[in-house]
Amino acid sequence: MTNKETKSDLFKDESEKTLVLLIVILSMITGFLASLVVWALKKDELGENARSFVRNLLNFELTLLCVCVLFIIPFIGPLLAYLGAPVLWVVNVVYCIMAAAAISNSKTLSLPSYEFIKK
Repeated sequence: MTNKETKSDLFKDESEKTLVLLIVILSMITGFLASLVVWALKKDELGENARSFVRNLLNFELTLLCVCVLFIIPFIGPLLAYLGAPVLWVVNVVYCIMAAAAISNSKTLSLPSYEFIKK
C-alpha cells in the first residue's frame, strides 16, 4: 500500500484534509468555536474519518472550556485561575499541534476528552 492509498483511506480528498487541518489550527486561537461552526455546517458533508476528527476536537475543546470554567469559580481560589488558564492554553496548543501533525501524516489521533458530542 502506498502513501497515496493510505491518505485516500483516511480522508475523501485533499480538500477535506486541508479543511480539518485548518480547523485544528484555528482551534488554537478560537477554542471550540471553529470546530463547533464546522460541525454545525459541514458534518453531513465530511467523510467518516474527518467527521471523527472534528467531533473529537470539539469534545476536547469543550472539555477544556469546562475545566476553565471550574478554575474561574471563586471558591476554588483566584490563584488557581491565574495559574490554570495559562496551563490550559499550553495544553490546548500542544494537543492541537499533535493533531495537526497527525492529520498531515494521515494518521489518527484521539484527544483526551469527555464525549459531549456522540457519534
